[in-house]
Order: sequence, then structure tokens, then C-alpha cells
Amino acid sequence: MTNPSFSTFSAQGSDTGALDTLIRKSLSELGTNTLVQVTAVHPGDGIVGTVDVQPMVHQQTSDGTAVPHGVIYGVPYLRIQGGACAVIVDPAVSDIGYVIISGRDQSNAVANRVPSAPGSFRQHSMADCVYVGGFLGAAPTHYVQITTDGIRLVTTGKVTVEASEMDIDCPLKVNGPITATGDVIGNGISLDNHEHGGVQAGSSVTGKAQ
Repeated sequence: MTNPSFSTFSAQGSDTGALDTLIRKSLSELGTNTLVQVTAVHPGDGIVGTVDVQPMVHQQTSDGTAVPHGVIYGVPYLRIQGGACAVIVDPAVSDIGYVIISGRDQSNAVANRVPSAPGSFRQHSMADCVYVGGFLGAAPTHYVQITTDGIRLVTTGKVTVEASEMDIDCPLKVNGPITATGDVIGNGISLDNHEHGGVQAGSSVTGKAQ
């Protein structure tokens, strides 16, 4: 007795190559996560902004000719954030990162910032992606380095701290001058208003602090 499945496969064997080609073509048209370079940055007004990115791995024709991708515009980028707390390091032009492709059209969710219906029937499109940066970067000049030996803050610019209050629970060593626009109190003694006893009023001045 002839095996039906075997006969069917044999009869249609000539179609296997065409079917394989069709499947491969369909897969090649799906957007996949890929390495990109930032071409423009659009910071948000206090909120996370977007970047325009250029895929770095070209497409290829059947004869091996490289075909560059077009620029992907308005891609939301990653910020390390939880609620109202965030570390803000916006991307810069020429940064290299990765885009993660969504399975469905995410445009409504991005615009509304709440769960939303897909914007269209589009699927696995490079237009629906988010940017994650920090790959293949050069040595930084501003950074926070955290190791088992401690934490190191390095910058070629100025460090500004804005807070309602600061507590430092350790000895503080400063290699340089300190400028204060308000009073400085050390161990309960005011720098502006402290007094020295055992002196006689007159026009003389005291020596330098010892």
C-alpha cells in the first residue's frame, strides 16, 4: 500500500524550493532587533524624548549588493526611571545602540502613554521600535564608576547639587577651596557669628585661625 504522505511529498517535491524561497522572503521582510547609530536627538520637555536612528547593517540584494536602510524617525529612547526618580543621560548624535522591534503598531501607545489599540494592522515593522543606547562607545569623560572599592564621580565640568538638605555621615576631605554663600556651622559653632573670649576691645585684629 502506498504511503499517502510520501506520495504527496514526492509529487510536490518540485515545489519545495519555491516554498522555501517564499518563507525566507517573508521572514526577511520582518523587522528584527538591530544595531543602529543616532542621527538626531529630540529631548523631551522633562519627559523622555526621541531619536532618529540609522540601521548600521545594510540590506543585501540577491547578488550581494549592499543597500542601506532608511533613517527611522521618532524612536523613543530608554531612560533609567522609576516613578519620579530617574538618571537622565540623553543620547547624543553618533551614539551606537540597539533598537527593539515591537510585534504590532505601537504608535497609539507611544502617543497616549497608556495601554491602547494598535494604530494599524502593521506587524514587526522597524517603525515600531524603542532605542537602547550605550554600545561600542568611546571612553567617557563624565562618568560615575561603581566598584567594590567604592564610588568615583568624574567630570571635566562643574558638579551642582540641589537639595533641601544634605547629610554626610563620614569624614570629609576637600583638596581645594570651599566657598559658601551662607553660614557654616561646625560642631554647633557658627563661622559667621562665633566669638572669641579673652580679648580686649580695640582697633587691633586677631591673627589667622589656628
